[in-house]
Amino acid sequence: MCDKEMPIQQIYTTRKRKFNFGTALLCTIPFITFGLGTWQVQRLRWKVQLISTLEDRLHREPIPLPKRINPDILEEYEYRKVYVKGHYRHDQEILLGPRTRGDGNAGYFIITPLERDNGTTILVKRGWVPSDKRDQRTRPESLETGEVEVIGLIRINEEKNSFTPDNEIERNQWYWADVDTMAKLTNAQPVMIERVSDISPYKEHVLIDKGVPVGRPPTVEVRNSHLNYLITWYSLSFATSIMLWRVLRRPPALPTKAKRWGV
Repeated sequence: MCDKEMPIQQIYTTRKRKFNFGTALLCTIPFITFGLGTWQVQRLRWKVQLISTLEDRLHREPIPLPKRINPDILEEYEYRKVYVKGHYRHDQEILLGPRTRGDGNAGYFIITPLERDNGTTILVKRGWVPSDKRDQRTRPESLETGEVEVIGLIRINEEKNSFTPDNEIERNQWYWADVDTMAKLTNAQPVMIERVSDISPYKEHVLIDKGVPVGRPPTVEVRNSHLNYLITWYSLSFATSIMLWRVLRRPPALPTKAKRWGV
């Protein structure tokens, strides 16, 4: 019997899919990032509601500041406009900074105790001055005398983050607004009013040149980046889901070799 060449046959081996650490990790990422995105949706709703509440307080008419303030309920009045009368105690002025403005220039916020006619004292964050006006002698027009009326916002105690240096109280160098300590040093109530001013950019520039503290605009300044985070997490969830789908759709059977059979 003569040899007869048989057709080439492909031999396949069935391969079980093996999940290594990378594949297992990829399986979890879409779910984790989707959960984080959903959490940011909840945070976004909360922040939007918070900003709406603060803006509602901000647009109300100013109310007189009570003689005695309960620090435990200050948070309920944050961004609430109040007005108060008294005399500045410039000899106990506090410098907070350095801090930059929107134009990038460095300077300091001036915090001055305000002694009221009823015998109580509060802290007033009067506004910002450039670094070259830090010394009181360079800005005599900022040292108001006589009775003044201040309209401002009730602000709660500022929290120190891990990157902020400790305050150097002996040098009157304050890097963050520790209202409680400031109040103890000046014999004031632990309450700080941030003065607001709604003036034209030209007038603001004139005051800054003279070293007169410029108050903050009457706007709510609350950071809200949750929408960006939301988009980031959902995008990662979508991208890793596509990657996982492409990995799992690979066929488990692959051709290994071809053999020629003969009789």
